[in-house]
Amino acid sequence: MQSEGDVLYLDTTHVSCDLLFFRNILESGPDLSAMREAAGLWKGGFLKGFSISASPRFSAWQIQEEQSVFYEYKQLLRSMYETEIKNGDYLSALGHARAYLHLDTFDEEGHRAVMYIHALRGERKLALQQYDTCRTIMWDEFETEVDDETLALVQRIKTGEIRKERLSIMDNTHAPRLAILPLYRVDIENHEVLLFLNMVMEALEDYFAVVPHLRIISRTSTLAYKDSGKRLSLIAAELQADYIIEGFCRGDETSLMIEARLLQTKPDEVTAIKTITLSPHTDNPAVAARYIGDAINMHFSPTTGPEIPKTEQGRKNQNTGHVSTFNSKLKLQAKHLLRIDEEGVCLKAVALFSEAVRLDPSDAEAWAGIGSALLAYSDKGICFPNRTDKLQEAEKVARKALEIDEEEPTALTILGNIAVQKDWDFDRAEELFQKSLQLRPNNTRTLRDYAELCIMTGRYEEARRFSEYVNALDPVNHHNFKIRFWLHLVFHEFQKAEEVVRQHFILYPDPPLDQILHAHIHMIRGNIDAAMRCFADIDPNKEMPLSWNHAFLVGIGYCYAMKGRTDEAYTVIEQLQQSKSGAVYPYIPISQIFIGLGEYESALDWVEIAVEAHDPGLFFLAVNPLFHPLEKYARMEKILQKTKLVLVNL
Repeated sequence: MQSEGDVLYLDTTHVSCDLLFFRNILESGPDLSAMREAAGLWKGGFLKGFSISASPRFSAWQIQEEQSVFYEYKQLLRSMYETEIKNGDYLSALGHARAYLHLDTFDEEGHRAVMYIHALRGERKLALQQYDTCRTIMWDEFETEVDDETLALVQRIKTGEIRKERLSIMDNTHAPRLAILPLYRVDIENHEVLLFLNMVMEALEDYFAVVPHLRIISRTSTLAYKDSGKRLSLIAAELQADYIIEGFCRGDETSLMIEARLLQTKPDEVTAIKTITLSPHTDNPAVAARYIGDAINMHFSPTTGPEIPKTEQGRKNQNTGHVSTFNSKLKLQAKHLLRIDEEGVCLKAVALFSEAVRLDPSDAEAWAGIGSALLAYSDKGICFPNRTDKLQEAEKVARKALEIDEEEPTALTILGNIAVQKDWDFDRAEELFQKSLQLRPNNTRTLRDYAELCIMTGRYEEARRFSEYVNALDPVNHHNFKIRFWLHLVFHEFQKAEEVVRQHFILYPDPPLDQILHAHIHMIRGNIDAAMRCFADIDPNKEMPLSWNHAFLVGIGYCYAMKGRTDEAYTVIEQLQQSKSGAVYPYIPISQIFIGLGEYESALDWVEIAVEAHDPGLFFLAVNPLFHPLEKYARMEKILQKTKLVLVNL
């Protein structure tokens, strides 16, 4: 204590006071770490439990100071959860939002914060439960409805629009769209030269895939225009492309000339040309693509180009030796093979990536490539994912890739898929998908997987937007056809579902898949007779992929059940029980037939078996409304809690 004349005061330079320390931090413009330090000083309020009843003036001052400190702490919590939301740390944000709400349960701002963060975490049900709590409190205590701002937030949560941060990759609707067309080949028939050209085009797509604010139309779709003879203006219109890279090449395995041109489609004019001459036998296709990309990108996007080494650096990389060039060729060849989308081809891609790893064990892209090919091999059914027999191996190589490069986007996507498959951990999967898309926003595989995650967690509007976005980048990819097909059924858009089946059949004429899908549309509409007519046109002895066979058997079995042909329905169940192969399970199809028979407990038995087996077929619970009768059962509620799946609700 110090005194000056008749004044007695406290010398704060020699005193440690938590309140002074708290306020000093707040006045310093604290970062998140400092804010957390300040919040840790809170012990329940100013002078809590202390009073001087004999001094009204002290009591009045104490109350005033208590309210001031309370407000300061409350604002600190708000600043913390807002900062944590911006940083994507939703778990910490939720804790601080709940602490904010605990201070004053009548403050709708706190309720809105908790609702919002639950929505950001994909916990739509919890967000809406918090709304119900808020509405009850407001009515019971004040006999008033919630604020308009709260109602608007609830509407955004219900439609999925709340997830702006998570959809930021789709926010730039004015980003130009680039299509890289196959080069016109002048008198080139040599297989090695053609393969080299495919590698160059794969590498060119990789180059532009990392250009900010640019949307790349997938090569899976642009390959459809190889030797099509269509006018460039028509191709641009069909692909809705703002820019096109096209050109021609001529030569042989010793000397190959490539001329690439960048065309702006409106107006129709050439804005950049690059000509290079190289040797397919000795040169690196990735370096060739970089020469072209550097020249074109300088005209196309001079201020937002990717941070890619310039030509001289590329030439240095080219001269690092035969192993580097050969590795690049192995990886690009494997990427090209994966576009063919056949099981045998996927395994060839695995072999190519594996050879690249053998030559250079520090190549993270090659390690991730093995996992990508294994995942593609597992993705051949009528829904994603389809089988699990390669997931353990895919996880192993993906983790190896991330040990080498923690920002390898393909490896992040693989682990996102596995988080769903192994642990039903949708939050972790979403975090990994987001990180992957930040690194490579044009990756249609990751976008597709994100859409499927949204479907499985009941965020159908959000899934639709992802699907539309993917469709714009890769309009002929058959995996996106499947997503669109099931989303149309979820929204009762049956004519659109029929149109998707027709489009799919034109591009991928694979009977009897089209008849099977048409039959499933009729089943969901309740038109069992029409479904049975579709099935009647299918030869049951025709050899077809196992997943198609399951789709056929579940359809015909369900129809038998609904028509009262019980014995025939049970016969189909026996067939399904005998048709398990590898990791393609019949559990969910069997459950659906039992639903048709009205034997819901048996249906739930098979769903539980599917859960224990981590059956990818559980995807259908989120899209097939025929499973809706199971919703009223407590066993189903437990299943949904365990898997975090959302049963489709129409």
